Amino acid sequence: MSEKYRSKVLVVDDDILNVRLIESQLMTEYDIETAHSGEEALAILDSEKPDIVILDVMMPGMSGYDVCRIMKSSKETCFIPVIIVTALSSRDDRIEGIQAGADEFLTKPFDRFEVLTRVRTLLKSKQLHDELVSEADRTRKYLDIAGCMIVALDSNLTVTLTNAKCNEVLGYAEGELIGSSWLEMVVPSEDKERNESFFKTILEGSLRPVESFERNVVTKAGHKRLISWRNSYTEDSAGKVTMLLSSGSDITEKRDAEQKIKVSEEKFRAIFENAVDSIMILDMAFNILEVNPSLCDLLLYRKDEMLQLPKFDIIAPEYWSKCKEHLASALKKGHIVFETEYLRKDGSRVPVEISVKVIEYEGKPAILSNGRDITERKRAETTLQESEEKFRMLAENANDVIWTMNKEGNFLYVSPSVIKLRGYTPEEVMDQSFPEMFPQDSILKIRSCMDAFFADIQYARMTSHTEIMELEQFHKEGYTVWTEALATPLFDEDGNFKFFMGVTRDISERKKSQETIQKYVQDLGKANDSLHSLDRMKDEFISNLSHELKTPLISIKGYSELVHDEVLGPLNEKQKNAMQIVLDKYDHLSFLLDSLIYISITRSGKANYRFDPLRIEDALKKVMDYFTFKVTDKNIKMVRNFGSDLPLINGDVEYIPYIFRSLVDNAIKFSKSGGIIEISAYRDNDHVHVVVKDNGIGIPQAEFSNIFTPFYQVDSSLTRRHGGSGLGLHVSKTITEIHNGNIWVESEEGTGTAVHVIFPSYSLPCTGTKHNLSGLRH
Repeated sequence: MSEKYRSKVLVVDDDILNVRLIESQLMTEYDIETAHSGEEALAILDSEKPDIVILDVMMPGMSGYDVCRIMKSSKETCFIPVIIVTALSSRDDRIEGIQAGADEFLTKPFDRFEVLTRVRTLLKSKQLHDELVSEADRTRKYLDIAGCMIVALDSNLTVTLTNAKCNEVLGYAEGELIGSSWLEMVVPSEDKERNESFFKTILEGSLRPVESFERNVVTKAGHKRLISWRNSYTEDSAGKVTMLLSSGSDITEKRDAEQKIKVSEEKFRAIFENAVDSIMILDMAFNILEVNPSLCDLLLYRKDEMLQLPKFDIIAPEYWSKCKEHLASALKKGHIVFETEYLRKDGSRVPVEISVKVIEYEGKPAILSNGRDITERKRAETTLQESEEKFRMLAENANDVIWTMNKEGNFLYVSPSVIKLRGYTPEEVMDQSFPEMFPQDSILKIRSCMDAFFADIQYARMTSHTEIMELEQFHKEGYTVWTEALATPLFDEDGNFKFFMGVTRDISERKKSQETIQKYVQDLGKANDSLHSLDRMKDEFISNLSHELKTPLISIKGYSELVHDEVLGPLNEKQKNAMQIVLDKYDHLSFLLDSLIYISITRSGKANYRFDPLRIEDALKKVMDYFTFKVTDKNIKMVRNFGSDLPLINGDVEYIPYIFRSLVDNAIKFSKSGGIIEISAYRDNDHVHVVVKDNGIGIPQAEFSNIFTPFYQVDSSLTRRHGGSGLGLHVSKTITEIHNGNIWVESEEGTGTAVHVIFPSYSLPCTGTKHNLSGLRH
């Protein structure tokens, strides 16, 4: 019989002590492979595939997150479970680990049982996954040979099978539809009720499945496809249908092509009959074959009269020759636009713009003529000419320079006031190129604005946008002048661009003032950047120092647990108690470092909170359990008094316990042997009220204003008896106020202290704004 297979674990950490610690915790059950850098780990993964990887985050060179991302992006290693090991436990670190693809997390320090549990769970999941993948691959080989769509539905219309062609047509990845409702994922909403009734009738045995039919489906991208289905089914021993198996072919393009031809014909007829423009169709000899109602109305003829008219009788005589030339040109070029005059039945005339195009009509070449009445446009052109004359009079007497410019950037008109601005006459300016008028920076501004305008001219037409630019211009005497130019595009009645119209004024004095202000702002900005840089250096120093202090404690924690749990050999009672004291002191030091890290990330603005409904009593019980050994050792009785109707609060499950850990730790620290600490929680109107009360030494009234100040100690002398950093109450107050709560202290020197914390219940809106809770204090 072969030996039982031992899973291989790859441990990656640049700290040799941490590697040996994890190896000693796992070596009895697994084969251990080690690496001391990300590069070394990837080299091992290329040559051999471990069953699981335990990966430290903080390593020189390539970080653990980078190694994890590379693993999860490779088909060869993406299914190997990864446990991220980090000394940082913030939400950002976990989110980065999740984004890198980590399967689990271990926060330093960790105990042996936690490591074994995580490894066993992930290895069992990987084994099940490998078995399922193998079975799925065998089935997929048969299905994917088929060139048509194949889908299987169970009696609940849940998808149990799809092949590659089905996934391709519907736009889903392999396996993405499995386990989903066919009605919800694929059937259009308007067809769901009919399809559900149809399938239900089949499954109940009232109707045999239809062998073939056509139905619409909806792809993942939301597009409808028409599928021709053929069905078969399986039955149980009682003759009940248990599974529907369908194969289908996509006939969307075929039906669309048929429908487009029909729609195109209907659309042409609808446009022809209802168009506002006057339309007629001529044969290649220019005889009228068809006219629309608009043309009849315009020329005052009935349709039957129009169809009997001789050639060119609807064109004014003096335009016949020119019209024949245009039609001949249309036959050569395929399309032409020109202006002429129609002759009405009563002898009156109508100016028209005609668009002529060669088309196919009833299977033969024909000429489509689209005529538009331009009577109003002709009147507008006359009015515009009069307006331009008025504009010229205004422009020539204005102080600002008024100008017009075409789309190529050539000035069409410049008012005489340009002489005062630049020293050149209007005629000289209109002959100048951009480099003769503007420095390069100003030319780039103008070109950029023009390019943006012509790239989206439809938007400019709709918004009537006016562009404002500050430009330098060359004066005839050699210096530059700062100007402000306002440019507005003008369009004709058909929406076609005509030219830019603009106004330019001298802003040299204003520019000088702006430059003076800008320099002052820049000087202030540099000073502010220096202050921010110093503040960042301080925060980074505290964060890095805290991390460096925590890192060597990992080995202390790990080896102490191994000794305490008697993994390395049996202990007597005195030795075991000594090791318990070491572990307790580690917890105290770790709590201090966590406080420093929290202060650092809060001041840097990087603290993130996740607010969820939670039970305050769960957080309090967790904190009381944590201090069980400490109160027993000091002969202190800790009692709890929780109300039975406590509402939920909206809080962060990671930060809420920190508040009460600090308060209970202070109560123990300042209580005498034989003292009592009472932890109460009760409903207070629409709030949850928590009180941590002790009968210890108390706080002098004069110190109340300072107790929430960071690093403040009531007894700050070198001979003080009670330890602590002075951060606990400050951090508790910060977290409480982040949760829209309030915290205050009631104490009398020599009789004890009561710390009150109050939070809004979950039923109240939590908007991030502090509520005024002063009226709720007792």
